Amino acid sequence: MINLSLPTRILKGLNTSSSLGMFARDTGGCLLSKLAVSRSTDEAKEISIAELSESALFYFSAPALAKATSKIFAQKYNIDKELITTPMKEIKDVGVEKLKDIKLAKFGQIASTFAVILPLVFAIAPIRNLFTYANKGKDEFVSVVGLKKDKTEAKKDEAKQKAAKLIKKLASISAISLGVLSLILTAAKNDKIYDFIKPYISKIVKNFDFTKTNDLKLSHYGAFIYPVSIASYYYASRDKYEVQENTRRFATTVPLMFFGEKLIEKPIHKGFDKLFNTKVLENGVIKSYDEILKLPSKLQKQYLKSKNFSYGLTFLTNTMVIAAAVGLLNRIATKKSYERDNKKEL
Repeated sequence: MINLSLPTRILKGLNTSSSLGMFARDTGGCLLSKLAVSRSTDEAKEISIAELSESALFYFSAPALAKATSKIFAQKYNIDKELITTPMKEIKDVGVEKLKDIKLAKFGQIASTFAVILPLVFAIAPIRNLFTYANKGKDEFVSVVGLKKDKTEAKKDEAKQKAAKLIKKLASISAISLGVLSLILTAAKNDKIYDFIKPYISKIVKNFDFTKTNDLKLSHYGAFIYPVSIASYYYASRDKYEVQENTRRFATTVPLMFFGEKLIEKPIHKGFDKLFNTKVLENGVIKSYDEILKLPSKLQKQYLKSKNFSYGLTFLTNTMVIAAAVGLLNRIATKKSYERDNKKEL
């Protein structure tokens, strides 16, 4: 195998579904692009707080909690921890009772992890706002982005009180959710009750099971985390302009998050395959970096060059360019809307 260049090492790390790779894509792509088009220091700080907190929660806390809860439920149901982290379709030759225990343990892992994660996700946007309120006293979005010039002063005590109330409410929601989970698992000891809830348990385990490394699939985010995150931003919106910006942003970024890369990656790979005379895209399937590194040494350099250009352009377009474009769109649209409402040039 040839020595990997720095661009190859970076892009290979980004081109993965691991927590670290996804964190790097979000942070390196979205954060830098958004900061580049931010309108004020206060907005830049809010963007940094939100992006870093979201990425850390999405890609590190959930796997960590899943790993911890897998141990808890393995002990509870007296099963090997490896069975909890093994996909259901790969579990064979176990008895009916053991299969029941495995499903309940997996369900417990999934439900308890999200019962803790989702309230934390919901807290990000309002807590971000409270940082600004505590340090600058700004409680309007137009003030944060510099459209409205007004005198402000720190509101640290008020911000602390509001943050404490919010955290208390969200902690209560998490505790109630865990309590409900405990009741369900207790009730499931009864065979008749288990037979009734078994179809629902099976669907949840099938669709939202964690990977062997306790990572999350994109479907987990789509079904649970992203809707809660979106609701958080709307809940924390400080005026109609922020509501409008959130609507424009999510209407563009959410579909692209799930479908954007798939729409553009194959045409881009096809173009660079033609340019470099390679077959990174073959029979409709795109070769991964690991697959390319298994090719004969004399082919690796050419294929890696093609892959780097293909994946690099895909990443740049679907992540950084889109984030910057949406930021610029919001910047222009909000400024015009605010000026129109106030009937004067700012």
